[in-house]
Amino acid sequence: MSAEQVLQTSTTASGHTRTLAIAVGGEPPKLKFTEKYTGEGTGWMGRFTAFHVEALLDAADPAPLVAAVEDVARAGRLPPGKARERVAGLLAATGLLVRRTSSIPWVHLDKDATLTIAPDGNPPAITFARYGAEKRHVVIEYEHLDRLTEHLTGARALSTEDRIGRFVDAFAGITTLERVVELYTAAGVEFEERSEHRYPLLRTNRTSTDCLFTLTLLVSSIEDRISFTEFYDYGGRPGDAGREYGYSAVTSYSSLEPLLAYLRAHLGLDEPATLDACFRELLARGVLGDGHAIEGNRDTVGELFTAAGVRYTPDHWVWFNSD
Repeated sequence: MSAEQVLQTSTTASGHTRTLAIAVGGEPPKLKFTEKYTGEGTGWMGRFTAFHVEALLDAADPAPLVAAVEDVARAGRLPPGKARERVAGLLAATGLLVRRTSSIPWVHLDKDATLTIAPDGNPPAITFARYGAEKRHVVIEYEHLDRLTEHLTGARALSTEDRIGRFVDAFAGITTLERVVELYTAAGVEFEERSEHRYPLLRTNRTSTDCLFTLTLLVSSIEDRISFTEFYDYGGRPGDAGREYGYSAVTSYSSLEPLLAYLRAHLGLDEPATLDACFRELLARGVLGDGHAIEGNRDTVGELFTAAGVRYTPDHWVWFNSD
């Protein structure tokens, strides 16, 4: 890829520096157009927001196409993302297969709530996140952005406006999961709720080796995984700056139901027993716990996963303090 050529630099009404740039090169040859916003402006864009589009070139001489991209990109003052969309439309109209990407910072609604807007995600989505003892997400398709803006403001969104900015402004003040669900339900928008909870099962200090030993269960539909981890944190000692070891058994979140069914039957627990309750019972019976060989807890859980008929991946993590 050739060096990036800046086509235009300007200052937006929000105080950000808007830069339009193009690069052509590589093998096979590729064109990449970038629309980016930097600096300490106000509003939803934060200190860095960028919209990209790229396409593999099939012409021997890309100069005419590059010139056309420059003309389209420079035409008028456009809302964020619009220059990229114009270039993407031009490239697609010539028969090229385009790929869009973007980087948009989280919008902080309050200290425990954020809004993530991903117009080029896989899939494109808007995610409301609430943080606390349990992480909670509410996810909708990005295509509902204008519909929600109109529902909140009572006014139709125009293509000449900053669509993301209008949505963020209209969303301001909505900071709880209950209000988000209420909004989406009233607007007739389909949504998916996801959650993540980290359960500390055991925490003990092995004084003879100055090792903090923990067992933890992570259940996350957000990250699509269930993970059991045995962790060793050795503090610094003379001649040893300290180190950490982690050993995990990881399976997908879709394993939750078969795991629950197997463990409840295996342990003789009633149906309401949750996964963390099953693991606490394993600790109470000595199946898991302190005093097992290194990786022993992880391997035991791996055997239980296998007995439940779910696939899992053993994993490990090591860190040495260099101080």
